[in-house]
Amino acid sequence: MVRPLLLLVVPLALLGSSLVSADFYSHRYGGIALQATDLNDLCTDTRDFVGQLNSTNQVATLSGCTDGGEGAKLYAGWRWSPNFALEADLRQTATSTSNFVVSNPQFPRLAVKDRITSRMGNAFFIGHLPVGRSGFSVFGKLGGGFWFNELRSLQRGEALAVFQLEDGSLQPVAIPVDGTFSDTSSGFHWGYGAGVSYQLKDRWAIRAEWELFPEVGNEELRGDYQVESASLGWSIHF
Repeated sequence: MVRPLLLLVVPLALLGSSLVSADFYSHRYGGIALQATDLNDLCTDTRDFVGQLNSTNQVATLSGCTDGGEGAKLYAGWRWSPNFALEADLRQTATSTSNFVVSNPQFPRLAVKDRITSRMGNAFFIGHLPVGRSGFSVFGKLGGGFWFNELRSLQRGEALAVFQLEDGSLQPVAIPVDGTFSDTSSGFHWGYGAGVSYQLKDRWAIRAEWELFPEVGNEELRGDYQVESASLGWSIHF
């Protein structure tokens, strides 16, 4: 009886394995991804902004600007078939920093350091193309969401105040300036991307992807720019 039972157990085990593999697609999933992000055109917009500060009595000079770096996102979705999924995410992109100096009769020297932090929330429709039974899947995504930008500006330097003395003469006095200014802006955007994922043991998956959001930001806060990112993610299906 050992041999017939063994012959019965083997196909049942294979069937169970097949069901687990098929069930992989009907599960919800959640994960985290680390990103390398470029905020394309943001430094160009900052350079234009500083250039507009120049006038007959004022000189503004940009000394540095960064528009790329690391970011991260949390994502969750539902892949109800081998070919289709819905997904939502929350992310923080790279932080952009810029430094410039302003000089005019009232402020002989005012050093400004700006930092723009961008956060985004998105929803995507995803189409998958499984590569046979290898566990690999190529996918494309299309969707959109909202963005939220925060500008923090640290300003340090000297302000020139003129006081009238008792004898009627005028006395200029330099007053230290050290303060922080902040502003926020938000709006909606659309985006798309593509990537490849690999299924691990019917419960885990890793994926690499590229994404582009063409229109983020507005003229109220340095101008609009596009967010481009490459990421590596790890997710669990449940």
